[in-house]
Amino acid sequence: MSKQKKTTKTTTAPAKPVEKIKDINHKLLGIICAFFAFALYINSVSYDYMVDDATVIKNNKQTTAGIKAIPAIFSSAYRAGFWSRQEGLYRPLSVAMFAVEWQLAPDKPWLGHLINVLLYTLTAWLLYKLLRKLFNKHHPLIPFFIVLLYIVLPVHTEVVANIKSRDEILCFLFLILSMQQLYNWLDNRKMFSLLLSLVTFFLALLSKESAITFIAIMPLFAFYFSGADNKKLFHITGAFLLTGLCFMGLRYSIIGVVGGTNDIQLINNSLVGTSDKVTQFATAIYMLGKYLLLMFFPVKLIFDYSYNTIPLVGIGSVNTLLSILVFAGLAWYAVKNFTNRNPVSFAIIFFFITISLVSNILFLIEATFAERFLYIPSFGYCIAIVLGLSALFKKPLKYSGSLLKQIRSNKIFLILTIFILAYSIRTIARNMDWKNNLALLSKDVQSAPNSARIRYAYGSALLVEQALKEDDKQKKREYLAASINQLEKGVAIIDEYSEAWYHLGVAYKEYDDAANAIRAFEKARSFKEFTEAEKFINSGLAYGIGQQYDKAISDFKSALKIDSTSTEAMNNLGLYYNDAGMTKESIEMLQKVIRLKPDFKLAYYNLGNTIAKSGDYRLAMSYYLHALKIEPKYSDALNNIGNCYSAMNMRDSALAFYKKSVAADPDNVKAVVNMGVVLTQTGDTVNAKIWIRKAREMGANI
Repeated sequence: MSKQKKTTKTTTAPAKPVEKIKDINHKLLGIICAFFAFALYINSVSYDYMVDDATVIKNNKQTTAGIKAIPAIFSSAYRAGFWSRQEGLYRPLSVAMFAVEWQLAPDKPWLGHLINVLLYTLTAWLLYKLLRKLFNKHHPLIPFFIVLLYIVLPVHTEVVANIKSRDEILCFLFLILSMQQLYNWLDNRKMFSLLLSLVTFFLALLSKESAITFIAIMPLFAFYFSGADNKKLFHITGAFLLTGLCFMGLRYSIIGVVGGTNDIQLINNSLVGTSDKVTQFATAIYMLGKYLLLMFFPVKLIFDYSYNTIPLVGIGSVNTLLSILVFAGLAWYAVKNFTNRNPVSFAIIFFFITISLVSNILFLIEATFAERFLYIPSFGYCIAIVLGLSALFKKPLKYSGSLLKQIRSNKIFLILTIFILAYSIRTIARNMDWKNNLALLSKDVQSAPNSARIRYAYGSALLVEQALKEDDKQKKREYLAASINQLEKGVAIIDEYSEAWYHLGVAYKEYDDAANAIRAFEKARSFKEFTEAEKFINSGLAYGIGQQYDKAISDFKSALKIDSTSTEAMNNLGLYYNDAGMTKESIEMLQKVIRLKPDFKLAYYNLGNTIAKSGDYRLAMSYYLHALKIEPKYSDALNNIGNCYSAMNMRDSALAFYKKSVAADPDNVKAVVNMGVVLTQTGDTVNAKIWIRKAREMGANI
């Protein structure tokens, strides 16, 4: 009888928690996970295009061509619509989606942001469904907290808030579906499930090449969570390897390279700054440790970690040695618990494998470090944290009571709730930094003052998004000064930063500092030859302002060799032909501009200047009047008509046009000076003094 009672206890004891587990509302838990994903990022729908969105979406010729460009997108490299350089990236799926979105809502970033949020929400839901199957022998809140922890990780902010990072979201989404279908196949042995698993894996590869690591992950997944035998593992490995090889073959046939590009620049990867392999390895190991620290303690988040945010370190540095110790311990634990199929062991191996391609340990890539690289590896981190914490408590987890009661009655869930709330607050704060370029860059330049790229990006944003769009002259000079400050700091960090030098040249040109503009443009072209007409035009303008007319003319001619229809280059060439004393050439060039673009007011104005310089004031005035037909309040044209009348000693007419010029633009100091001069000539010294005093207050040297 006693033996029978003991048997009854051993058979009925597990039955109670199983029965209670069924009482858990799994749909509700899945909805909560999805709700967190949606709620954390729905505000990003109002955000602008950000940083790399320009190269993949906004300024990409293929994407902005809409649906008709999809065949070209699938038959070319990732950024083929933005530049002509060879690159080792082939990610057509996200770019094709961007093309469709542009077709539906051209130049409207809200749609791209909304789709990112919805895909992230779907990821949360599917991830919970997968983990319910994988951890069906654990407390039902274990998969729930793993997913919640994953969803609220602040390091995911870049992926969701930056439309361009759709490739990361799609990649993991398809990998989750692939794991689900593989699990189904292991359970039901239906070939259709295996086929779906391989198809979704291929779609993940089309989203981002790093999915290739799942050739190793999938058999491990089957080993840890299904108890698959060696034969099944062999079949799984072969099937995913064959799919991966098919993708690599397709990729090679389109972009012509097996791996990434060999042209890795220092600005992109700090490790290029040394040929010492030991230092490269030591720094890469240190950065691997930094990845772990950043997930656990995400206080300082930065959108870009390029040169020189993370300096090189030696093998004996404290950070490197600590990283080696931590990873050696994790590796030891993973190997020790491999044969007993411990899920924490899987999580550790998952992290190592999925981070390997971007770790700069196996080979150098076109980035030093990036938060987006943690998007998939952090799944392993979340499994390890939740299961690791649960292993610290000796008492079994309680199953009874409501959802809130279970969380309150189990210390592990209370600890995880605190983590999730803290991470959610940090994610919300970081999310708000991503509303536009200036908001993000002004924040990150404080967090990473040694980043040449952030200095460049912030300086360029101040230039392009503020200074060049500002009509108020004083505000424009303030924006230009701020832009120059950032760009100067950027080139001080890395001298051979051609793009930063070029934008610095543009800023100095707009600031009317010809000497520094010329210096910057010459620096820019010394590191990278100009290949765009716009760059030659801006450089030519700097030379022109600096009265180096021969170099200005040469640059405008170079611009026309690249773009023979550029009326801007022709107009400026005509302008500086005149300044160089080449009157005939100036007239011919400006007349050509007018024939090509009859509504180009500057061409009429410059032609009027050239002809006025030759002494034909009546004809010159006719061209100024043409410019005024296009823009009736063209202050400089009104001023120059006044100059023509003054040159012909028709002072009353001159004064009338000077007054019109000042009325059109009160800040036109030239017209104010001319009023004072001509009034003096007429003998009206009282009014002349008033205008001269006003000119001096405006900064005129008179």
